[in-house]
Amino acid sequence: MKLTFSAPCIFGLEGICANELKFLGIENVRAENGRVLFEGDFNTLAKASVNSRYAERIHILLAEFEATTFEQLFEGVKAVEWENFIGMSDAFPVKGRCLSSKLMSVPDCQKIVKKAVVSRLSERYLLSWFEETGPVHQIQFLIMKDRVSILLDTSGAGLHKRGYR
Repeated sequence: MKLTFSAPCIFGLEGICANELKFLGIENVRAENGRVLFEGDFNTLAKASVNSRYAERIHILLAEFEATTFEQLFEGVKAVEWENFIGMSDAFPVKGRCLSSKLMSVPDCQKIVKKAVVSRLSERYLLSWFEETGPVHQIQFLIMKDRVSILLDTSGAGLHKRGYR
């Protein structure tokens, strides 16, 4: 399964983080403001998670789209194939940030994203209520200049907090 990953890092370290990932043999590495994007499979995810010294964590980039209204945000999030990543009993809290966009209320955006994920999973699993007692899958969103990025955190605790180096 070919996935796109996002490795957020401290501003100014994007180039170093990108070079580190390229050195590991990872494909299509490109640095952006505050993050490095790259492609691969779950083996690539494991390699980046264990070996990256500059990334704060590794996310799966599930979707990117334009949204200036809550309806567009809802439809864009609902279009993601959440059932490939979240099980029937899994917990999926939502965190996010909004910068320089028309959708500036983070709590409202969190509610819309959660509602869209529940709506999609309800249709797929034929459930009206989710217990959320299983493993935690942290969903994150970033809305910057009306461009929405929907991410799934794969790191748990930040990579810099693990103390394995």
